[in-house]
Amino acid sequence: MDGDIPRYSKHQLVKRYCLLGIGLFIMSIGIAMSKRAGIGTTPISCIPATMSFFTPISMGMLTFLFNAFLVVIEILILGKQFQKIQILQVIMGFVIGALTDVSLAIFSFIEPGSYAEQWFWCILSCVILGFGVMLEVRANVLVAPGEGVVVAFVTRFKIPFPRMKVISDSTMVASAVVMSILFTGGLNGVREGTIFAAVVLGFIVGFYRNRFGDRIDRLLE
Repeated sequence: MDGDIPRYSKHQLVKRYCLLGIGLFIMSIGIAMSKRAGIGTTPISCIPATMSFFTPISMGMLTFLFNAFLVVIEILILGKQFQKIQILQVIMGFVIGALTDVSLAIFSFIEPGSYAEQWFWCILSCVILGFGVMLEVRANVLVAPGEGVVVAFVTRFKIPFPRMKVISDSTMVASAVVMSILFTGGLNGVREGTIFAAVVLGFIVGFYRNRFGDRIDRLLE
């Protein structure tokens, strides 16, 4: 499986893990804002967000459990090809989940009073989330479970990454829609904002990468 941690000096690893932590916290802010917006979260978050509407478990804990589930899928698909270092994805999932609950508490004041306000918070969440994702990827020390499961399918079945990413996102969205209709009687956690995020998030990450990528790389040397 691709995604093994490259060889860095201890000093470089410290800086990269610090950057990863910052990136995860910023991502959690974006996730929390999208949940508070009320018109759907990103594909990777829509299943935990939807489940939070019909279970007593917090969205952060559900995020951790969902990420752990994705790591289990990676192990089942790859078998001996699964790199042991990638088990740290479980810890990464726990951190994302814990930070999501913290951010949800911090931004509990967000209560959109109109559809326009919902879209404002949805768009802002994507702008913030995209920056966090860029930092997480730039840190280049761990593969996030959402990406790791895609890489696992690509490695095992030789499916092109872009196609597998679309399949993965579509499967998560479809699953969230089915669960939401069955258990809440409507669409909760997955709506038009989910589609919007799926379309624009890659462009936002690309913008930040082109704008700040080289500067961040120099700081990590």
